[in-house]
Amino acid sequence: MYTRIQFGQELKSKVERREDVTVIGHWTYSIYLKYINEIEDRVLDNILLTLNTMEDGPEFAFSYKILNKIADDLIAGKDVDLNSDEYREPNL
Repeated sequence: MYTRIQFGQELKSKVERREDVTVIGHWTYSIYLKYINEIEDRVLDNILLTLNTMEDGPEFAFSYKILNKIADDLIAGKDVDLNSDEYREPNL
């Protein structure tokens, strides 16, 4: 089984290395395909597919700050809803 914690740890590593967000987006889709029958739950499934869109352009990108928060919350076992304001950059 591919878990939220496992994904959170791998995501955190990529964020700490400041990998390009388009590369992270592509990586999340490769994780989705690799573990398609082993993904822990629909929440992780949704996270993988949402983060995958970062490879489609800057308008879909999450900041490193938000990606780090997502990773930390997954590692901590918290619920992560990427549609909530908690995971969005404030509009200036």
